[in-house]
Amino acid sequence: MPGQAKILSSQEIKAVFQLLKSPRDRALFAIGIYTGMRISEIITLKQDQIFTEGGVRYQIILNRLKKLNTVYSEIPIQPKLRQALIDYKKHLKESVWLFPSSRSEKGHITRMAAHDVLVKAFKTLNLEGAKTHSMRRTVLTTLSRSGVPLRTVQEISGHSSLSQLQAYLEVNPEDKHKALGQLKY
Repeated sequence: MPGQAKILSSQEIKAVFQLLKSPRDRALFAIGIYTGMRISEIITLKQDQIFTEGGVRYQIILNRLKKLNTVYSEIPIQPKLRQALIDYKKHLKESVWLFPSSRSEKGHITRMAAHDVLVKAFKTLNLEGAKTHSMRRTVLTTLSRSGVPLRTVQEISGHSSLSQLQAYLEVNPEDKHKALGQLKY
């Protein structure tokens, strides 16, 4: 869809991880690419939403404020994300925030600071059309293409309706060929 953030391929995701050297930046990208969270949700995560005394939690619990109500999302932490968070924790300073910043009056990095880090990586790799929202679109589209039921994808994404979610999902000719190839009669 024109104007939508680019869907990242597996090779592009690997290239971004290789390019990002800072454990913080790798954790920032890992959360986005393995959860589908919005960048504004990622930067406001608190350490106690991620870590326990014993290590990394099994899921991230988010309270997403919507116009009419609050939507609670429970997003499982998968193994690659878990490892990125363990690596990041070794470098993390004492703070309530997962991504603290002494330069920000809110105490955590700003949306623009996170945006700048990721967009710089995307530009370095010549990933035309890639934006911070690419992480979210990539996760949701990949889940949908993998056959995950849309209601499950909706629970992860926090969209209040399936029609809202469907605007995020990319459909290309390959998807249609694969779908029709399922007909075995």
